[in-house]
Amino acid sequence: MSDSDRSDPQPVSTPEVGGTRRDLLKGIGAAVTVAALGPPRVAPAAQSTATQAAAGKKIHKYEQVRQWTIVDIKGTREFPGWIPGAPEIWCYTNSMSYTEGDDVDLRVRTTERRFSVRIERDGYDPELVFERQDVRGIPQRTPDDAAIKGCGWKPALSVSTAKWKPGFYIVYLSARSAAGREARGEHFFVIHGRDPGQFSSTCVVLSTCTYTAYNDWGGANTYRSIREGISTDVMEPVLSLQRPWARGFVTVPTEAPDVVVPETPGPFWKPDYPQVMWALANNYSRHYPDAGYAIYDGRFIKWAESNGYAVEVATQHDLHLKPEMFGKYKCLVIVGHDEYYSWEMRDTLDAFVDRGGRIARFGGNFATQIRLEDGGRTQVCYKNAERDPVKGRRTTLRWDSPAVNRPQAQTLGLKAVGYSRYGNSIPRASGGFTVYRPWHWVFEKTDLYYGDVFGAAPVNVFGFEPDGLDFTVEQGLPHPTPKDSPPPGLQILAMAPAMRGEPDRWNGEVLLNSRMEPPGASRPPVEPGADLAAGTLGAGMIVYFERGQGSVFNAGTCSWVRGLEADDHYTVQITKNVLNRFNN
Repeated sequence: MSDSDRSDPQPVSTPEVGGTRRDLLKGIGAAVTVAALGPPRVAPAAQSTATQAAAGKKIHKYEQVRQWTIVDIKGTREFPGWIPGAPEIWCYTNSMSYTEGDDVDLRVRTTERRFSVRIERDGYDPELVFERQDVRGIPQRTPDDAAIKGCGWKPALSVSTAKWKPGFYIVYLSARSAAGREARGEHFFVIHGRDPGQFSSTCVVLSTCTYTAYNDWGGANTYRSIREGISTDVMEPVLSLQRPWARGFVTVPTEAPDVVVPETPGPFWKPDYPQVMWALANNYSRHYPDAGYAIYDGRFIKWAESNGYAVEVATQHDLHLKPEMFGKYKCLVIVGHDEYYSWEMRDTLDAFVDRGGRIARFGGNFATQIRLEDGGRTQVCYKNAERDPVKGRRTTLRWDSPAVNRPQAQTLGLKAVGYSRYGNSIPRASGGFTVYRPWHWVFEKTDLYYGDVFGAAPVNVFGFEPDGLDFTVEQGLPHPTPKDSPPPGLQILAMAPAMRGEPDRWNGEVLLNSRMEPPGASRPPVEPGADLAAGTLGAGMIVYFERGQGSVFNAGTCSWVRGLEADDHYTVQITKNVLNRFNN
């Protein structure tokens, strides 16, 4: 069912994306305010609805727990007809990546007879490679369960990629109604060179499994779904890649807030989630700041190119489907939020390091196994052993679960440990890392000392969903314990506090997105003043280790790119140290 009964329809249009986040954030390391990024607050009516729902009023049979669901009880679904009377245009391709010279079929669905398309190689200096006006629109039917089974649209236009450089390509689409109302959409695909590594020895691996897990186009993702026309926290374990990306995953306006709020709250503050309110107010996916190219990978690629680092681009799905292509690279870079991997993807990363490759990870929340089915066109993640029809080590659970028994730390050195500076999870943490081994080569030319903090608020290089390990401290230095099966010789270089979930200090009267729960129960949240459950408190980390002939640097945070855009001296120098060494 489409959301055709919304009481306040807005036209579907994408604001022009002018400038970059770097322009907005440049210099904030010198304590410049970033209030310009602040989103409009939720309207009083929405606040009232949210407060009533948070207070525990049961309005239907489906559970609503997370803030992104409660504030949108009706269940907004980006889908044909979701905004009555508004022109629409969407697109997807049958693959995320192609080899130079391949034809790319654009599967376009629009309400209009004609549309325009423009394709650019994205980066610090975008390059126009294709443009066509007045393309005939094809009527396309969309199954109601397209999020699960795919859209099944026919190609509206085929584009040759002959002589295109390796990189990330954005498809910009537009269509105008007879009344002059414009619809805009975008999609992406990656182009590989015929000889991977020829353009650059560094390859940025896009976290496309996490993109897919959060993509709610069609009304379902790994976290929520529309049930009987309402928004619920019932997850959908089977997701199709044959559908568009939700608005905000490919591009977002510069004013769109990300997950980590720059300001540190004062006393007696109540948490809110401005990125969700902004998304709902502007018809973007509420999950755009959780995953996607626009918030993480794209910002890193632009920074890298502006600083003289040429990069090629691949996807996590390439790790699974095309493992042989990674043998030509010296360094793989992972950025942002890479929560989900398949078994085969981890195999590719492990083999890459063992034979001499280097991985530079500026990302966080390495947590859960997925499976790819139907030739890579379907992604599966049940997060429940009883429901998953596949048993044993390929069951889609957290990697460190007894059934799977492949600890996260064995591949990248760290595992997901919770949150920081997110909602009510350590809201007044510094937002930066405390340095413990300043003599390590990672910190060369930084002038950092033992105990120094870098990247603190309002920069916030440490935040959202970080990664860490169980650790102990001896003579002032942290060391990993054996509990999380870290690689031998792993060194903890810097740390910051993290915790699993948000303690409820308001007796259910305030929305919390990830409420902390007592051991052995799913509800209610931990009572104010109660002892926190063992294992809920810990630390995110920067680590380095060597294995086989290769090595891994892992910053363990989703928010590292904020420090690069803010031109924070320490974050920038550490990043350059890693990239320079890993490409020698």
